[in-house]
Amino acid sequence: MFKKVTLYTNQLEDMKGFYEYQLGFRIVEEDETSFILSIGESQLVFRESERAAVYHFALNIPGNQFTLAKWWASERVTLNRQEGMDEVFYANFDADAFYFQDPAGNVVEFIARRSVDRMGNFTVDSLLDISEVSITTPDVEEVGEAIESMDIPVRGNKGIDPKSLNFLGSGHTYIILVAPKRTWYFSKQKSETHPLSIELSDGRQIDITEEGRFGQQKPVNPIMDKMDEIDFSGVAYLQKGETWTAARGFANRADERPNAIDTRFGIASGSKLFTAVAVCQLVEEGKLNLSDRLSELLPQTFPNFNVTIHQLLTHTSGIPDYFDEQVMDDFEDLWRRQPMYLMQTASDFIPLFKEQPMMFQPGERFHYNNAGFIALGLIVEQLTGSEFTDVVQERIFGPANMLNSGYFRLDRLPGQTAFGYIEEEGAWRTNHYAIPIRGGADGGAYVTAGDMANFWYALMEGHLVGKDMVKAMLEIHASGEDGDYGYGMWIQRKTEGVLKYHVMGYDPGASFHSAFYPADGSILTVLSNKSAGAYDIVETIQELRIEKE
Repeated sequence: MFKKVTLYTNQLEDMKGFYEYQLGFRIVEEDETSFILSIGESQLVFRESERAAVYHFALNIPGNQFTLAKWWASERVTLNRQEGMDEVFYANFDADAFYFQDPAGNVVEFIARRSVDRMGNFTVDSLLDISEVSITTPDVEEVGEAIESMDIPVRGNKGIDPKSLNFLGSGHTYIILVAPKRTWYFSKQKSETHPLSIELSDGRQIDITEEGRFGQQKPVNPIMDKMDEIDFSGVAYLQKGETWTAARGFANRADERPNAIDTRFGIASGSKLFTAVAVCQLVEEGKLNLSDRLSELLPQTFPNFNVTIHQLLTHTSGIPDYFDEQVMDDFEDLWRRQPMYLMQTASDFIPLFKEQPMMFQPGERFHYNNAGFIALGLIVEQLTGSEFTDVVQERIFGPANMLNSGYFRLDRLPGQTAFGYIEEEGAWRTNHYAIPIRGGADGGAYVTAGDMANFWYALMEGHLVGKDMVKAMLEIHASGEDGDYGYGMWIQRKTEGVLKYHVMGYDPGASFHSAFYPADGSILTVLSNKSAGAYDIVETIQELRIEKE
């Protein structure tokens, strides 16, 4: 019944720290005035207010995990007690429960439904959904009748009683309607009237005012509506003065582990910008020149590719590509003859294109080229004496404070990383056999939305390369059917000047867009662990930006 419940607090930072760090709940959306927790199939919102507010709410957990859940909670909080007991069995609901309170004084109940079982240890992913939400109002009968009119029945069919706890709902989810000054079970906290909002699973919304009055409306949010429309799975992040972030879908569909705002996602070709930065750093250090030629830098490997570093960076080299995106449709086809688990370093790609003929004369035109960036990666390795991924980690991810990013093997993905998913005949499979086992110079890094914001800031502020080199990277060096290109990034112009500098990446099970808007310094990143979806969300957010401007 509950899709999203919004409560208010004047202790937003303390509450965020409590739920995110002390309890380990996943935040799926946040901005300067609110944050949203993933509670199984529901979401719990805490929004900032000027005055203190106290509520009671309950979360459903599997019945067979009650003891495990109680131990899990007692390691993190002090459980409330009543008459010497820290748990209770509710025979009428066939459920066990325990209680604790958060920093705002909210009475939080974990209620274990004995009819529901789930295997394994108890974790935050064991939370099923929001079970109960209290509405405290001096107008119990009036509000109760309004809720009943929404086809939400009173439990027991005894009608609304202003002097009692009234349960409206069915199954395992209820709105608890109560008058002020009633003491909540397992606490000394009395019920208080405060505003709240409840969004039901069918889209209807119940709003309770500060006076405890009833309201009902259909929420309007173009971004969230678009996410629902396309079944978006991933994270959207917008930093424009204040920061807004939202997560949807599952990082692990088998275990129904939700995506969170700090989930890592594969970004496919979006990683080419990191390669461009690494190359430009070497140019600044005098170890490389943009006019140097590949055939001279790596004569044993590419003796016939007489192309410059500049041409490789701008996709104008004309060297053969191991995967020509303008000709080939399915990236997975590559691994039918060459197993993806063998593609672990840049050198592993050399046989795929080394002996192929040039596509056109160097500098003749723009033609997006993955192999060109493989070659750049090999040059970085030769000049630094280190593996390419280690160079990026040391020279880019570290200085840019991209603490959660890396080039991870598909068979060794760290925690808080989303599996990529491919839809096939109405079912989902991971992309583990669809892309190289480890990313490199042409793509395949994993980042969080916050890390990408840190990257753009570090780049534009001259912390990764000097200001003159930043300017060179942002210049339009080539143009093709898909737009203008600098060094490792796309450039979208508007009537006067540049609208955005941006990167994008698409792999089976991954779609990614990230942009820096020079007019106001804002950053927009959308990451998805599905093959499509990021572009639609970017377009929706960008249209809203333009309308507001």
